[in-house]
Amino acid sequence: MAYTRGNLAVKQKPAEKVVRKYRETTKVVVRRSALPIQEKMLYLATVIFCVAIASVIIWRYAYIYELNKNAQDMASATALLQKQTTQNELRQHLLENDIVARAAALGYIEPTDTVPIQVSREKGTAATSSDVKVNN
Repeated sequence: MAYTRGNLAVKQKPAEKVVRKYRETTKVVVRRSALPIQEKMLYLATVIFCVAIASVIIWRYAYIYELNKNAQDMASATALLQKQTTQNELRQHLLENDIVARAAALGYIEPTDTVPIQVSREKGTAATSSDVKVNN
């Protein structure tokens, strides 16, 4: 007895021979069940944790790179300032050696006495040579 669509009272028809030009195949479709919400949340939390750790590491590397760049900039600026200081010291030394010759060329003479001239700090008064005492 044939079982046809849930009804045993229906007589089964004999199979007719039909020449088919195509072959009917069946395809098994496997549907995956959806992930439970807890598992989805676990995956999401894992991804967020990994992204946070990667972000912190990248931020720290960027900060270290910035510090290294600032240190290199400061080192190059220091080297430039030292070079300028050396040039200025050389120029000062050359000017100190040349100042006597320039003064003589301009007609200045070296003082013969070594007594300094005293100037009063009070406003409106001038010290005279009689007011200044010379200690010999």
